[in-house]
Amino acid sequence: MSVETMLSFFQTCGPKGRLGFQVAVQCGPVLKNVKISNMMTGKPGSWYQIQNELKRSRIICIPLYMARDREILFLYRYSQLESHLKREQVRRLLDHFGYEEYGVAPVLKHLRERYRQYGGQGGPFPHELGVLLEYPVEDVKGYIVNQGQNSLISRYWKVYHNRQEAERIFHLYDEAREMAMREIVAGSSLCQVVV
Repeated sequence: MSVETMLSFFQTCGPKGRLGFQVAVQCGPVLKNVKISNMMTGKPGSWYQIQNELKRSRIICIPLYMARDREILFLYRYSQLESHLKREQVRRLLDHFGYEEYGVAPVLKHLRERYRQYGGQGGPFPHELGVLLEYPVEDVKGYIVNQGQNSLISRYWKVYHNRQEAERIFHLYDEAREMAMREIVAGSSLCQVVV
């Protein structure tokens, strides 16, 4: 999408259109059903607006962390996240970070608590978030071991293993995001953009 198209859109759209565009940019892959979850940062009040816009869709939006100046939101597809959490590799990594139950609700409750400790109290970053965002377990482990350094490439996440597959996935995410942005600019509501 061209810069001119985006500028033109922002000059004519209202707050609802701006928020829809922001969600499309940060969460296009989950909107278009090529990813199980995404995270985004929004202004205070964004969570309520997004949740309201998506209430008739299969995407759920929850706050991971809320501060005076921002909200960190987690958007996900329940059934797909539920299936993802049944994978043995995912469970082993969650075990490492103190998770004891693997249902969607208990995992997200524990994640929210860990993210609150990180965001509000300067605790350690909850690296397990990477597997909940559907990053390959090998790359999440690689990030932890390398302390975020020495990645093969870095786009949607830092890649430490299987660069070719990651580039294929990045291309799918780019296409989904572009499609979601175009639909918002064309006048679609956030709920209409959702596949």
